[in-house]
Amino acid sequence: MHPIVFLFLLALLLTFGPYVLSILLCVAVLVAFVVGTIEYATASISGFTPLGEIAHLHMDPPAESAKGPDPAYRSYFAGPILLDYYKVLTTTIGQVWTKVVMSKTKDSGPAQMSLVDRVWRWMKRSAVPRLLSVPAAAAATVGLLIGVVGALGFVGVVSMVFALLLALFALGAVALGAGGQLFELGVLFVRGITVECGVCHTRATRPVYQCPNCGAAHRRLLPGRSGILRRTCRCQQSLPTLLARGKAQLPAYCGECDAQLPIKALRAPTVHIPVIAGPAAGKSVFMQTAVTRLMMLDNGFEFADQTAKAQFEDNLRRGVVDAPDLMVKTVVAPVRAYNVFVGKEGSRARRLLYLYDPAGELPENVESLSDLHFLQFAKGVVFVVDPFALRQVRSTIDRATLGKLRASNTPPHEILERFVEALRERMPSDRSGRFDVPVSVVLTKSDGLLNLSGVAHPYVGLGPSSRSERDLAVRNWISTMGQGDMVSSLDNNFTRVSFFAVSYQDARDVFERRSFDQSVTNDDPAEPLLWLLRKKEQR
Repeated sequence: MHPIVFLFLLALLLTFGPYVLSILLCVAVLVAFVVGTIEYATASISGFTPLGEIAHLHMDPPAESAKGPDPAYRSYFAGPILLDYYKVLTTTIGQVWTKVVMSKTKDSGPAQMSLVDRVWRWMKRSAVPRLLSVPAAAAATVGLLIGVVGALGFVGVVSMVFALLLALFALGAVALGAGGQLFELGVLFVRGITVECGVCHTRATRPVYQCPNCGAAHRRLLPGRSGILRRTCRCQQSLPTLLARGKAQLPAYCGECDAQLPIKALRAPTVHIPVIAGPAAGKSVFMQTAVTRLMMLDNGFEFADQTAKAQFEDNLRRGVVDAPDLMVKTVVAPVRAYNVFVGKEGSRARRLLYLYDPAGELPENVESLSDLHFLQFAKGVVFVVDPFALRQVRSTIDRATLGKLRASNTPPHEILERFVEALRERMPSDRSGRFDVPVSVVLTKSDGLLNLSGVAHPYVGLGPSSRSERDLAVRNWISTMGQGDMVSSLDNNFTRVSFFAVSYQDARDVFERRSFDQSVTNDDPAEPLLWLLRKKEQR
């Protein structure tokens, strides 16, 4: 180069170079920053797309097992979102470095040339004198590097904000799940809502819920890393984790014996009512009649388990309502609860009844009664008295009539003594030695007393009367029949006792009947159960 030309270019460089190089530096910084921002946005869109790859997230549910984790997908916000964001960051850094700083090479040669390489290649191939092109290439390179640092710094700041928002979201979700669960536990405690297994008679503190789609068992269907308000089963079925979200609608099973729990359990307070009587006293017929009446009262009645519904419908098909002698005798076997709902759904009056019908032979033996674990949950008792099991009544009736009436041969006072003894092993009493449990004493087979000479119906001549008047009439009748000690024993062992007279003939409707020349109206067969429910609420 001629010395004069060199001096001219040098003077030009020294005069305008700082301005030109500064502009070139700023443009390079802006270009690199824009490239970095675009790559970050592109990687974010690609990384968080709903249809993107999920193999790297490790979200697949574990295999179903008796003691292992539930077969549910891990919630995206409980870890996998961080893996996706890590992939976004690595992709962004890799693309920015490749496109701006250093070309990505392959064995066959460069596959993608970076902006820095493009700048220096221009410098080598340009006709511009090196005195000008080299400073320009150096300024562009410095600008690109500064732009890369700025872009990555911007990504870092955005990442910190993202991490903060994600942490706040996670804390909010945990607070929402824990708060919802605590609120539900508080409501269950205040309303006295529990659920017990009707087979093994243990309190199901943690029911096992079944997926309605694939049948998978979820042993910890609670807010957690599989989901706060809902979780996704292995079959893609969405399952609620809170009762308020519909968890009570799912099929549930006992965690101890795998028996199915009542349908819609934990939606209403439970009331356990054992029906106690000796063999052939008519308690099974009474239960069928009482349930029939509960159903016909149109007060939100609903079967809470399919076994009870099937048993009820089978009795209807066999005509038990009209012919109680067709009732199949209760076998001596482990007692299973008979679950029904009473009360309008959603109302505070709704209750889940656990009715127990142990075989009449069980109360004849104290050891057998002591094995009835459900007695510890009893909130009321139905004590069934067969009038034709009373000695004074039997003495006025011939054997043929007793056989026709299927009279029980076990005196009810003996059943009561054994039952009280077994109850003391399962339930605490107050200072006076009485149990704070209401008892409905039900005089069954009252239809047999309508036209019986020598023994009148308890309600003969009573006319329209209140519950207290009817209670007194049956009390006096039983005492007159030589069972005054049994009446006293009931009052001495239980805080609230009421007496009823019912008949299977009133299953469809309760109406006035004739006893010789006088009118008699039995109690509604459902009234003993409804009275127990009312008395429980008055505690």
